Amino acid sequence: PDELRAQAYHALAHRITSLYWFNLSLKSLVKFPDLIEPITRVNREIRLMEELMLEGDAFEYRRELEAGQPSWDLASIAGPNGALLFAIDLAYVPDAREKVFRFAPRDGAWTFKLPTYLPQPSEVFRLDADGPHAVENTVDAGAAVTIRDRVSVAGIYVLAAAPGLCERMRARHAGLCRFEESFGFDPGRQAADLETLRRLLEPGGE
Repeated sequence: PDELRAQAYHALAHRITSLYWFNLSLKSLVKFPDLIEPITRVNREIRLMEELMLEGDAFEYRRELEAGQPSWDLASIAGPNGALLFAIDLAYVPDAREKVFRFAPRDGAWTFKLPTYLPQPSEVFRLDADGPHAVENTVDAGAAVTIRDRVSVAGIYVLAAAPGLCERMRARHAGLCRFEESFGFDPGRQAADLETLRRLLEPGGE
C-alpha cells in the first residue's frame, strides 16, 4: 500500500492529468485487497485537488539529500487560484523478507518558492483523504513558504490565493464521502463485500 501511494505521488506531483491504475481488475482486487483502501484514498485526494491540478502548471522541483542519500522530493504546481506543494519521502528501505519497501513517518521542514503572483497566500493547509487540516507554516512574503509537518510517504499542502478555498475543499470532501457511501459497498473495509467480489470470480459467478 505505501509503495502504491509513493508511485502515485511521484507522478501527481509533476502534474499528470490522469492516473491509470493498471492493475485495477476484479482478479487483482481480490488477490490484493489491502490495496483497495489506498487506491480509494488517493482517488479521493485527486478529486479534492483536481481543479488546482488542471488549471496549474508544474512550477518547481528539487531533491533534498541527507548524508549524500535521497531524503525528499519536493515539487509544486501553481495556478491562478492557488498552488499545490508536495513532499515525498525517499528514505524508504527494502525489506528483503517481505519484498517490499518500508516507509516510516518522518518529521520534516521544507521550503517552497512562492509564485510572483502569490506573494502572500491567504490560506495554507495540509490536504489528505480525510479533508483539509491546519499545518505549521511560515511565510516569507514574496519569497517562500516553509512547511513543518510529519509525513508518511507523501505530504500534500495547499496555498490559497483568496480566502475560502479551505472551506470549499471541506465541503467537497463531505460530498465525495457521501457519494462513496451511497453505494453501500466497501470491499476494502467490509469482509462481506470482499466475499461478494470473490464469488464473482467463481465459475458461473454473478
